[in-house]
Amino acid sequence: MAIGADDAQPVQHDSLPPVTLGWFLKRTLVGIAILMVAMGSLAWLTYASIDPDLDASPATANMPLDAPARLIPIDL
Repeated sequence: MAIGADDAQPVQHDSLPPVTLGWFLKRTLVGIAILMVAMGSLAWLTYASIDPDLDASPATANMPLDAPARLIPIDL
């Protein structure tokens, strides 16, 4: 038995609800909230990864505040 185009079931077109302003605003706010949580977590993890013992390293702790910086010329 061969199956032809006449034997196929008609395609039902399920109409999708139209995109409304409320739908758009809700999706935008959810996206912004996800972005803020992600960036806040990244900032917190970056801040937490700073070792407080390295802030006052011995190389800079003994240097006087009015000492001039060493300038090294770089040939480009």
